[in-house]
Amino acid sequence: MTGSIGDRSSPRASAGEAEPLGRAHIRVVALCALVALFDGMDLQSIGLAAPSMGAALQIAPRAFGPVFSAALAGLAIGALSLGALADRVGRKRVLIGATACFAVFTLCTAATRGLGDLLVYRFLTGVGLGGAMPSFISLASEYVPRRMRATMVSLMWAGFPVGGVVGGLLASWLIPAAGWRALFLAGGVPPLLLAVLLVSALPESIAFLARYDTPAGRGRGRDLFARGLAMPTLLLWVAFFFAFLILVTNSAWSPTLLGAVGMPIDRSALAMAAFNFGSVIGTGAGGWLLARLGTLALLPATFALSALAYALVGAAAPAAASVSSLQGAFGLCVGCASSILIALAALVYPTAIRATGVGCAMAAGRLGSFCGPLLVGFLVGQGWSAAGVFPALGASVLIGALASLLLGLRERGAGSMAERQIEPARPMPRGG
Repeated sequence: MTGSIGDRSSPRASAGEAEPLGRAHIRVVALCALVALFDGMDLQSIGLAAPSMGAALQIAPRAFGPVFSAALAGLAIGALSLGALADRVGRKRVLIGATACFAVFTLCTAATRGLGDLLVYRFLTGVGLGGAMPSFISLASEYVPRRMRATMVSLMWAGFPVGGVVGGLLASWLIPAAGWRALFLAGGVPPLLLAVLLVSALPESIAFLARYDTPAGRGRGRDLFARGLAMPTLLLWVAFFFAFLILVTNSAWSPTLLGAVGMPIDRSALAMAAFNFGSVIGTGAGGWLLARLGTLALLPATFALSALAYALVGAAAPAAASVSSLQGAFGLCVGCASSILIALAALVYPTAIRATGVGCAMAAGRLGSFCGPLLVGFLVGQGWSAAGVFPALGASVLIGALASLLLGLRERGAGSMAERQIEPARPMPRGG
């Protein structure tokens, strides 16, 4: 890929390349991974709680399409607006505020009394979750040594499926034992405490601080389409749209779809835990594989295989062992694909517009996440069964595979982004 509005060289490039990974770097990545973990936990929790919530609050199953999409609309708005804000006022401040926002409204979800409350609380939870993402992705990528950016961003993003595993296992025990409200109490208190911890434990991005008062540091949204970035930006958006469409729709709707064909909630929860466990492995490996094999060798194949595995879930239901195996394979492939996309988004844009670029890409993904549950809600309302919904959604993801193929071909003609990495990371202060 060509072009960048950022500097390609710096007197500190060699230092950024040679600097070893230290405890301060690991602390930043770990704190950002915790935020990602609570994001994944929240997403999985609402999907698994939906059947119990519907029964308790007298909400029809198809009405959960708007509920799921309300949160995802908030995610898109939060990623788009707060990502740009993080490039202006700093990653740390936006991250703390966004984490506190989604924690508070997750707690409010536990107190919901009807569909109207639920729509409002899920939307505002989504704004916080969406706003946190570009900040923690940008901050983590800007602190680690340059050569390790793709790998460390992927490891940080692995917190998202880890949260899904935690949410699935917690739901399988907590909902039968204490009810669905307890699940959201358990999901709201820890991120609220984390927001307080971030105030003292998380440093601001040095790369952001170094550029904040310079003309080069004042990036604008239109710079995403400047100097050769227009086509990579558009292809990233398409790939993000379909990757997150199927990833989030699976988490939100699969327990309900599988329950409709005879799988009890505890079996569905374990199947979703298998999905998230596979996603943990794929997500953690994505950046490492990207740095060694490149986009073209990985991204189209992982997209296509995830589409195939997802389509087969409908045919396998309600056989719990088969569904769990396919969900695990699906999680492995889609986790790897989404991880590669996250790493690419962090690599292709320079510091001045990194949070804006990541935020816009995540917003495109969240638009897919918004459309997916609505589409499934429509199909369910039209009488479609799980055997029809799963392959229909799987087939749509092949469009993302095509976009990723074009992205990989373009990268091959211009040199690997994973090798170019656009800018060096700034060394951490020894006391940080």
